[in-house]
Amino acid sequence: MDRKKSDRIKLIQQALQDQKAIHLREMAALLDVSEMTLRRDLGRYPDKFHLLGGHITLAFDPCDTAEYKLAEQGTRHVEEKRRIGKLAAGFIQPGDTVFFDCGTTVPFVVDFIPDDLEFTAVCNSLNVLLKLQQKPNCSIVLCGGTFHRKNQVFEHRDESSILDSVRLTWAFVSAAGVSQTLGVTCFNFNEVEVKQKVLRQAQHCMLLADHTKFDAVKTAHFATLEQFHVVVSDKKMPKTYRDLIQANGAKVVI
Repeated sequence: MDRKKSDRIKLIQQALQDQKAIHLREMAALLDVSEMTLRRDLGRYPDKFHLLGGHITLAFDPCDTAEYKLAEQGTRHVEEKRRIGKLAAGFIQPGDTVFFDCGTTVPFVVDFIPDDLEFTAVCNSLNVLLKLQQKPNCSIVLCGGTFHRKNQVFEHRDESSILDSVRLTWAFVSAAGVSQTLGVTCFNFNEVEVKQKVLRQAQHCMLLADHTKFDAVKTAHFATLEQFHVVVSDKKMPKTYRDLIQANGAKVVI
């Protein structure tokens, strides 16, 4: 369904908060509009956006070409995460209560939640909180505590009582590694307790993992693949994992 022009402009600005450039073709596909329509939109805001080599950037000094080239090198991996975010956001319904995990993929989910959707969000990380506060109809529950700068997570033993009082429709959980034999893992032990609790308490559990996370194992184990009802990845997700997850009765979305 086509988005209104003002919504498209806002989403482009949100996307460029996470990276310096995104290809015009990729953004047009994510917004469900033609490249020509998107070019017209951008042309109305020359003070906000530039088109350079087929990439959309925020307006900046044209002499700053080194920064642009560096950003262009890293667009592909972020674009895959953005696709995952778009697919995952489509599962949220009005009135849902959703836990948003920490990590670099989860903020992209928030980007694609319509501004007029009323829902409750539970989170324990700063990067996700900053995205959620841009959604005017979102009620936010933050699991507070000690702030860990490395992964931007708030950790406190009392946060378990906060989660105990919340009933979750969805738990959107990220991972740094997914293995058939060694399960689902992350880098930091201070994430494990919350991940495990929301997986136990949510009606529906969703794993967000791009193709680079499969056949990878990190330090902290927190789940098995069987605990997830839906796995959202990209088109390069290994077929062996697709078959395994579907055989366990879960849904794969790519």
